[in-house]
Amino acid sequence: MKNIIKLLLVFILAAVNCSFGQASEVYIPRNMQKAFDNKTRSMDGKPGVNYWQNKSDYIIDLEFDPLTRKIEGTEKVIYFNNSPDTLKEMFIHLFPNIFKKGAARDFAVSVADESDGVTIKKISFDGRLIESDKDAKKVEYNGTNMILKLASPILPKGKAELIITWNYTLNKGSNIRTGTLDSSSFFIAYFYPHIAVYDDIDGWNDTQYTGGVEFYNDFADYDVSITVPKNFVIRGTGVLQNPEEVLNGKIVERYKSALVSDKIISIIDSDDVAKKNVTVQKEKNIWKFKAENVTDFAFGLSDHYLWDGSALVVDKSTGRRSFIDAAYNKKAKDFYQVAQTAREVINYMSTVLPGWPYPFPKETVYNGEGGMEYPMMVNDSSVPDSSMKGLTAHEISHSYFPFYMGTNESKYAWMDEGWAAYIDFMASSALYSTEIIKRNRITTYKNAIGNDLDLPIFAISKYLKSPPYRYNAYIKAASFYDMLREYLGHDKFANALHAYMERWNGRHPIPYDFFNSMSNASGEDLSWLIKPWFFEYGYLDLAVKAVSVIGDKYKIEIEKKGKYPGGFKLTVTYADGTNEVVNESVAAWKNGADLFKIERPFSKKIVKVELWNSIWLDADSSNDIYLVR
Repeated sequence: MKNIIKLLLVFILAAVNCSFGQASEVYIPRNMQKAFDNKTRSMDGKPGVNYWQNKSDYIIDLEFDPLTRKIEGTEKVIYFNNSPDTLKEMFIHLFPNIFKKGAARDFAVSVADESDGVTIKKISFDGRLIESDKDAKKVEYNGTNMILKLASPILPKGKAELIITWNYTLNKGSNIRTGTLDSSSFFIAYFYPHIAVYDDIDGWNDTQYTGGVEFYNDFADYDVSITVPKNFVIRGTGVLQNPEEVLNGKIVERYKSALVSDKIISIIDSDDVAKKNVTVQKEKNIWKFKAENVTDFAFGLSDHYLWDGSALVVDKSTGRRSFIDAAYNKKAKDFYQVAQTAREVINYMSTVLPGWPYPFPKETVYNGEGGMEYPMMVNDSSVPDSSMKGLTAHEISHSYFPFYMGTNESKYAWMDEGWAAYIDFMASSALYSTEIIKRNRITTYKNAIGNDLDLPIFAISKYLKSPPYRYNAYIKAASFYDMLREYLGHDKFANALHAYMERWNGRHPIPYDFFNSMSNASGEDLSWLIKPWFFEYGYLDLAVKAVSVIGDKYKIEIEKKGKYPGGFKLTVTYADGTNEVVNESVAAWKNGADLFKIERPFSKKIVKVELWNSIWLDADSSNDIYLVR
């Protein structure tokens, strides 16, 4: 009995300590291997004993003039160097410089929107003035980056104070995630000098912003004050600190009611807008927001947007609520339902997938242009109602990835966009019976499977253009997550995903942290599945090779013609017209074989076997049907 107990303990410990890559050699780039050697990351998927990340506190005072579109601001940043390195320079992102004349861009902009970019009026570092216009050796401008050469380095575990005064003119058209929406409505993002990430993988992340690939930011606390003329209402990242100082009494009452209401409340309606009695009638109002431990800050403002809101209990165990609201132009017909849709998808995400309570105190869906996510904010175009649900679900799901998990979108877009696409598909299918993502996959990727644009998912996002970027970031990654869930089973998958989220929320996970954590928490090495899908050229192509009768059994042979393994479904059609569906997860190929046999009795005579999958990425559909003669 003692020997049996010992043996069981050995198996349990082996499962607990299981990490990605034990069964087969998997490529690890040198910069990432260095992190494992330095013990900032660990092979069990947990942060290493020496893990660190830097942090900032931003205090921003900003004024925006809707007539001239000029933004003027001063920010004080307390930067905490938690690294073991002495920092002799500091990289700062100036994202609005994407509109600077001559800037590298992934999208064309109108001549009218080309500008002189961000004007830095004043910089001081630890109380010392840096005169950027007089001493080029101290300040270097490079595209959307500004590099400060520090006279006094920031020591390990030290901190520094940076004060910057700047201005620029917001783009009128050519809306690349930020800009003018109409004559008195705006969505403003990436508007402030933002300190780049310094991490244990690459040091300073100096990626240029060209409009396509997205972002990678440190977690920070924000205290933001925004001055705008009366009648303009601001919705922004974080919690509004002074509603009584900027909204009139009736609107304040509705707003406060919505903060605790399970039913959607119309906070600002068309009558309020028409009467211009929404805000305090001073010449200018100062709106104050605070947000803790978020990676960015964005806001929208308008003098005529409607506003609906309610509160949802997102954590049943504690009763914690989040405020969910929508701000929109009255002409945007789909937005009249957005506040309700946002409630439904956040409830789904909190309870089903990822099954983790929505982590922030609020979420605003703003009627802007395009579809883009920000901490506690979504900037969405008005779209047909059938698309609105999927778009709302997709952008809100980014609250988890990358805003809760802190992934590097500029290098590994699949670590956030893939999850957003998958959660969007699952939520939309469960709540609204729509399959937007499925149709999108078939039309955008089907004809490209296995051609020379079909790159391994691990390919660095910032060096890709669409369509390969979208194939990897959205379609292939979402399909992999679905395949992994089907293989592990819902409960095991959820437990492993939650372990990954618990370990890495508020931190900066890299791909290997995800791979290792899922392997460790699930108790099995997943490298047999991860290695081909993420690191190797190839594609998914399964075929029905043969159907034969052996005694009282049928033998159905499925061939893996492509390099990638994948789960599948078989529709077995009988002679009387009825059918049966046989499900096989990707486990069918775990042993490395290229042929899988189903050998068992079937209840009736089989006349046809058809191979299919609800998110099918099969390269060649011509071999998916076998007629039994």
